[in-house]
Amino acid sequence: MPYSILPNLCVFFGSFLLFVVQPMLGRTLLPSFGGSAAVWTVCLASFQTLLLAGYLYAFFLSKCPRRVQAALHTWLLILGVFWATGFACLRLVLQSHLGGSHEPALAVLFCVFVFVGLPYVLLASGSTLTQKWLEQTRPHSVYRLYAVSNLGSFCGLLSYPFVFEPFVSVSAQWWGFAACLLAYAGVMACVAKKSEVEDQRSEIRSQRSGEHGQKDESLISDLRLLTSAPWLWFVLPALSTFLLNAVTTHLTLDVAPLPLLWVGLLGLFLLSYVVGFSGFTQRMLPLFFFLSLGFALFAILVRNKTNGGGGEYEINLAACAGLCFFGSTFMHSWLYHVRPGPKQLPLFYLGIAAGGAVGGLLASLVAPLLFKTVTEFPIALTGVALAGLTYVILARGPVTLRWAGAAIACCTLVVVGFAFQPKQGDWPTVLHDRDFFGTIWVTETKAKSGTSSGVIREFVHGSTVHGIQVSIPGKERLPTTYYTPENCGFAVLAHPKYRSGEPMRVNLLGLGVGVMLCYARSNDYYRCYEISSNVLRTASNPALFTFISGCPGRVDLVCQDARKGLEQELAAGAEKYDVIVFDAFAGDNLPYHLCTREAFELYFKMLKPDGILAVNISNWHLDLTPFVMAVSRTFNCPILAMETKNDFARLSFAAKTAFYCRQPEGLGPLPAAVRLMDLRNVPNIPMPTDEKGSFVSAIRW
Repeated sequence: MPYSILPNLCVFFGSFLLFVVQPMLGRTLLPSFGGSAAVWTVCLASFQTLLLAGYLYAFFLSKCPRRVQAALHTWLLILGVFWATGFACLRLVLQSHLGGSHEPALAVLFCVFVFVGLPYVLLASGSTLTQKWLEQTRPHSVYRLYAVSNLGSFCGLLSYPFVFEPFVSVSAQWWGFAACLLAYAGVMACVAKKSEVEDQRSEIRSQRSGEHGQKDESLISDLRLLTSAPWLWFVLPALSTFLLNAVTTHLTLDVAPLPLLWVGLLGLFLLSYVVGFSGFTQRMLPLFFFLSLGFALFAILVRNKTNGGGGEYEINLAACAGLCFFGSTFMHSWLYHVRPGPKQLPLFYLGIAAGGAVGGLLASLVAPLLFKTVTEFPIALTGVALAGLTYVILARGPVTLRWAGAAIACCTLVVVGFAFQPKQGDWPTVLHDRDFFGTIWVTETKAKSGTSSGVIREFVHGSTVHGIQVSIPGKERLPTTYYTPENCGFAVLAHPKYRSGEPMRVNLLGLGVGVMLCYARSNDYYRCYEISSNVLRTASNPALFTFISGCPGRVDLVCQDARKGLEQELAAGAEKYDVIVFDAFAGDNLPYHLCTREAFELYFKMLKPDGILAVNISNWHLDLTPFVMAVSRTFNCPILAMETKNDFARLSFAAKTAFYCRQPEGLGPLPAAVRLMDLRNVPNIPMPTDEKGSFVSAIRW
């Protein structure tokens, strides 16, 4: 008898919705928490916890009579539809009250539970319940349905960055999710009804077949359970989920937190479940073992050869993606190998969900509290090596192959130990710390200028330099990095008020260590927005940097998201600014909510008629020239774009800077070291908005 398409459709559709809503909610929460890449890793842990709740619900519901299961699940799905509809109605109101928490990770966790908690739990339980309902009539199809489930999840993930995010508004996405959830509830009710009928027919057939066959089936099930190593049902998913989170955190240190990157890594993770649970790859388990260790060694090598998000980042991305896929495929194939019989199906999936929840929480919540650096990445590499070593110890096969595998696993452990040892180089680390918004480092080296000597301190956020100070007498206020007179500093020096000696009001969106304060005079006012309290505390420490403490003008430091702060200023009728310096693009993360039409409308409203808006568009991975031209066309404001080359003798970095000014004729002469960028042939792109838009097209593939 051919398999019915209805259970497959139900499982695929439910999994599709389950993994569309993940990046959708991440995209929704990003603006409220400063655009931090950590939003996604916390979301992953939250979803794993809800997945565990879904499997727990399925486990206990499966103990009830079939009629109770079908009725209760259907009514809860209807309640879930109302839940999703309510969030679609109240989303904007709820979002306006988010942010500003002293524990943003816990706040994100809470938001995930409240906003999509019930619908997610019910969608997560659907696959397990469907498989449980089919175990009597089609016992051989239940694990195949798990592969269908992960295939649906994979398709849902891929559709979001390429179909939904660029072309569908966030509001329409949530309304569409509520409508699809209603359709899914209908399909699920049909599956429950049909499986109940088939179950009754199966019971009649089993009564006619007698008890002998039942005893044999029970004996086989018991033998499978004895040899299935139940502890691996928890350990392997925990390790694979920890690996996914660790790789995501490692890669997003220096990349804009685009849903595309989240989707890519999570998609590989789901694809590893599809491959691992397909059954025909069981003979390839040793191959996956060797590939996982090979990519672990490759990732370590690339990590030591590349420089942050710049340099050969694509090699780092390829190595980590291979590690994520093959490491997870190895563990999931092993997991399929130790699967129990259909009778133990809910317990098996419960173990998978529990392991995934624990692994996700350890990587996204516990590790940032325990470690000052991204230590979870070497821990994940160690876990892959230990898993490989355990496999060759437990496996059966040629002795030579097992010894070779053990040797490679031990070699990987040794390489991890040496590669991630703290290094004392030419620039010793004097401070390192970590919070929700990333890791920070301060390094220093001895320096000399003429007869004076001192140190040069470098501030690194993630792997991007965000400020350098020369702590030598007479050189402390030397502008460096992206803030020299040829870069962002030109916005202040070129303003007519600076040349005439009049007092100026300057707003810095992104503080770094305050290098821009080098241009402040005693009659100037500088307001600086910085969302990370760690960055603010480091920049304000006079023992490390004196740009703030030595500033002759008045300085206000605000630990807040820049857009929210400017919105509050505008509502309060605060005085406008002569210069706004927007430095959120340099090298690494690109906060989407600071780059929309609504955000730039706010910047221009807070700018005086003769004011200058300077935007640092230096970025390793994105070509932002079409974006800055879209800003110019949208607001009908002239643009002047300049670029410079590295001048390490002056500690000046290569940069691209766009300047917007209603009266460009009032600007001073251009610095001699700059080159004007030719924007005549830049392609036209639509200006992204809060509700719809994506920077995927700007990626330098």
